[in-house]
Amino acid sequence: MNNKGLKIFLILTVIFFGLIGLSLAISDYRINKYTNTVVNDEIIDYKNIDYLFKKTNENVVYAFLYDSDDDDCIYLDEVLLKEISNHHNGIIFEDIYKVSYEQSYRSYIQQIIKNTYDISTFPAIVALEKTNTGFKTKDKFEYTSNQSNNINNLEKFLDRNHFFDINQKD
Repeated sequence: MNNKGLKIFLILTVIFFGLIGLSLAISDYRINKYTNTVVNDEIIDYKNIDYLFKKTNENVVYAFLYDSDDDDCIYLDEVLLKEISNHHNGIIFEDIYKVSYEQSYRSYIQQIIKNTYDISTFPAIVALEKTNTGFKTKDKFEYTSNQSNNINNLEKFLDRNHFFDINQKD
């Protein structure tokens, strides 16, 4: 191959990989731009629960115990909560914060989560009440895979905790 052919080959290779990089960047932007979540966008590290109480200046905060790599968490976030939102005039649950638990599939992490929040399944949304020594679980919704009454139980939890105004109910 002569010099001219080698230059053309190199230029085409650079253009090809540049287009692949651009394509990946655009598709990642689209995925991140069109999220289906209807809870607060802020993700709190599990070690910073106290931050929620300080940020909201409330005695009760709502934590969505969440792992972005867990299919059940994503389903609860982007399907069940979204469906309830749609049935209640597009309400956004700004007072529910995602509390990030990476690698929740590990049994010891699951046990820590269950013990800390007094729950038996993960994911869950919990109402945490501030105490002198930290917090305690006041109310909870626990998601269970393949259970048909998940959406009804979630809606009851949200209603018990006053997430719906009178004008947001069907």
